[in-house]
Amino acid sequence: MTAEISRKQRFARFFYFFPLQLLMLHIRRSPFLLLFWLILFGFVTQSFATKFGIPYLFLAPEYLGEVGLWSFAILGFALGGFIMAFNIYSYISHGHRFAFLGTLARPFFKFCVNNSLIPLIFVAVYLYHSAVFLHTAELKTPGEIALDLGAFLVGNVLFIVIAFLYFFPTNKNIFKITGQTESEIDQVIRKRASAFRKKQSIRLRGPGQEKLRTDTYLVHPFKLALARNADHYDHATLQKVFYQNHVNASFFELIIISAFVVVGAFQFNAAFVIPAAASACLVLTAVIMLVSIVMSWLKGWTWPALIVLFAVVNALSGKYDVLNMTNPAYGLDYSEPPVAYTVNTIDSLSSDLMKVRQDVAYHENILNRWLDRERKRTGNPNFKPKMVFVNTSGGGQRSTLFTVQCLQYADSITEGAFFRNTRLISGSSGGTVGAAYFRELYLRRDSLEHSLYSPHYLDKAAKDILNRILYTLATNDIFIRFRHREVAGHRYILDRAMTFEEQFNQNTDFVLDKTVAAYEKDVYRGAVPMMVLTPSIVNDGRRLLISSQPISFLTYEYPDIREQLNLATENIEFNRMFVRHGADDLLMTSALRMSSTFPYILPNATLPTDPPIEVMDAGLRDNFGTKITAQYLIAFKSWIEKNTSGIVVLQIRDVEKHFEPKGGRSTLLDKVTDPIGSFYGNYFNDQDYNMDQLMRMTSNSLKVPIHQVPLEIMRYPDENIALSWHLTALEKQRVIQSMDFDNNKRSLERIRELLRD
Repeated sequence: MTAEISRKQRFARFFYFFPLQLLMLHIRRSPFLLLFWLILFGFVTQSFATKFGIPYLFLAPEYLGEVGLWSFAILGFALGGFIMAFNIYSYISHGHRFAFLGTLARPFFKFCVNNSLIPLIFVAVYLYHSAVFLHTAELKTPGEIALDLGAFLVGNVLFIVIAFLYFFPTNKNIFKITGQTESEIDQVIRKRASAFRKKQSIRLRGPGQEKLRTDTYLVHPFKLALARNADHYDHATLQKVFYQNHVNASFFELIIISAFVVVGAFQFNAAFVIPAAASACLVLTAVIMLVSIVMSWLKGWTWPALIVLFAVVNALSGKYDVLNMTNPAYGLDYSEPPVAYTVNTIDSLSSDLMKVRQDVAYHENILNRWLDRERKRTGNPNFKPKMVFVNTSGGGQRSTLFTVQCLQYADSITEGAFFRNTRLISGSSGGTVGAAYFRELYLRRDSLEHSLYSPHYLDKAAKDILNRILYTLATNDIFIRFRHREVAGHRYILDRAMTFEEQFNQNTDFVLDKTVAAYEKDVYRGAVPMMVLTPSIVNDGRRLLISSQPISFLTYEYPDIREQLNLATENIEFNRMFVRHGADDLLMTSALRMSSTFPYILPNATLPTDPPIEVMDAGLRDNFGTKITAQYLIAFKSWIEKNTSGIVVLQIRDVEKHFEPKGGRSTLLDKVTDPIGSFYGNYFNDQDYNMDQLMRMTSNSLKVPIHQVPLEIMRYPDENIALSWHLTALEKQRVIQSMDFDNNKRSLERIRELLRD
């Protein structure tokens, strides 16, 4: 019998073990907290947002351009803040359910020790996955990995120690609150009548004060103890203990949030731009802390109050800019009255035949200059050169890096013939960023510190941008933005779009810190090819065409053809629509950013129209810029057929075009999700098929041949290179090694043959 009771006691002490009870309580009562932990677990196990490279920012954080001791220490410190926010929220939400805590010395510390099961599991999982990732993706040695992860643990422990140094002298238990010893309180309790004690017990179990049984708890990580029975303690006094601790916790949270905002104020000092993963931890920490502060004040009314607040703010945000701040295109003058964005306005901009003829003559003059130069170079007055077009795909920084490398290779193996004969560059997102960077380097090639084809510029193109974006998001954009900065003579609100452009300029030595219109003379004299950027208009799916040159012929529709075929105007020329807003002052970095705006990572740019239009990634409509190339070829069909021997289109791809079809048996869930999933999963494949058809039709209409030559980022099976503005060491290596694949070698040889005089 004794043994049976002993077994029951052991089971009870295990089942009613405080850490286990807290874990079950979180599962039942704290989905809000568990959601945040699930997000973090998803990041570090690479089971969530891997395609966009977010897990890499956690597994290999970067600070001041390095993945090392400081970056890991800062991430550990930030995670320590999140862990303490988790503990504070849990204590405020659930501490009162465990009355024995009020009788302990340092009750909040004891609570945190027993609430550490989830944080400890997370830290262990993180250390394992980060170690594997650092070895396989960042190519670090075991010694370097040990130092990095050691720094992470030091940073994590440091924040927690600082927090407890605050709580130790401020938190009180029932004995400090009453000024009595345990024996004195027991003596008072024993004098009370049984009925009165029973009434107090009933009060302790009153509405909203569910009491949970606890038999054992951790005094500290290495000592187990039996929980004190607190039924005989005065309920009102215990409530004072928890209330006093809640107040202390709230003051601590306010201090942390204030420090968080202050740090954000120094974001233009590189030393304050912490790792992106640390910024994500700060966001989660701030949300938990703000909710827990409100919870300590409003208690059971917290979530209804937050829902009402959200509804009110959402309703007011449509009326007041301070609550819904839009992002501008830097360089434009928003003080001018907006342009009416109507069908009549759009059609009027694309129906001026006189303007089209002027622009065609202007561009034929550019082409004639190029032709004369090539004929003089060869000494052959009848020489017909190949005209080159560059179509480069989106794909974040992987496309930026690969595009620069492709253009370096193509130009170097042809001894300068490739870029000399390139007349037009189009595409989307990271590809156009890389092409714009190379074009500027080409323009400065005689004054560059390194050779135009040097790996030095690949390193520049591959530098991280995402850290700065997410840091600004965490420390600025999630709050009411009150800071402004002057850019190009105008005052704009500071947000992550501004920091994207500034970080890119820093990475590339500010060579693109100029307006789009600054290229007008260089393109006209033939020093560099024309670029056309085509961000998509969110409101109606049209495309905004941005270039340094007049390009009305790319937006014009003949009235009789438009009426005959019932055509809608698709393209809008940026310079003509926003001439009164200083279109010529638009920054090149802003034009590139608008063409590269991926949802949530960067804000959509809002332009001065009525109603306002927003623009985003050009890849939404044409990932490679094929439509612009086809339109240009048709517009100058007669000139091209008369003066060239053919067209070479270099298509720079961030993914392989020819792949084996996927197969396999479908589950019941697959049958439900495939109709939608296959649409999104094959979106860019559909674009490929449509653009192939467009190029086939264009080729059939020309009397000279079109040669479309692909260069592709090649990957090993089951390998992913993230679609983001951050690349790991292995990803950079994989992108650069793509030129060694046989398919790309054959394409480069084909380019060399096509451009041979």
